[in-house]
Amino acid sequence: MDLDKLERIIKNEKWEELIGFLDAINEDYLKTVEKYDLFRISFYTWYVMAEWGRLSPKLEKCLDQAEHILIDAFKIATEKYSNDEDYLWFYGYLISVFPEHFLSIYSDYLKAENAGKQMLNVASRMQYPLAIIFNEKFLEKDVLGKGKKDLENMFNESTEVYDYFIRIIEMIEFEGKK
Repeated sequence: MDLDKLERIIKNEKWEELIGFLDAINEDYLKTVEKYDLFRISFYTWYVMAEWGRLSPKLEKCLDQAEHILIDAFKIATEKYSNDEDYLWFYGYLISVFPEHFLSIYSDYLKAENAGKQMLNVASRMQYPLAIIFNEKFLEKDVLGKGKKDLENMFNESTEVYDYFIRIIEMIEFEGKK
């Protein structure tokens, strides 16, 4: 499956194509992808829901499918990587920012939000630089620089996932300078 094509579809808001692409992603497929591709798929589905929400009935099928894929990917990632720093900071961030997309797992907004924050705290205690950044505990330049480098190693620099998290890091960095 061409995840770069998925990114282009999302960037260009080609909803009919997105529905077809998402229909091709099922639980069996998600079980076979490598860790960072699973994270990319999770990010894209989360991003579609977070960015566009339930704006129109036309998007409803797309958003329902995206949420289903996100939850399946999260469950698979939890089974495979629950003690992995990348898993903890990545999903911790997604969950803590938009807990409403994980209500089918946690059943309550505050439980979901707290679970996301707890994941970030655990990753932070492991001294994982990106978790520290997203937990906003340390704003030292070397930590931010290392976080950007770690992000480059995780995701291709030309992807929306990379661009999104770089923007977040830069916003945190900017806020830290105020």
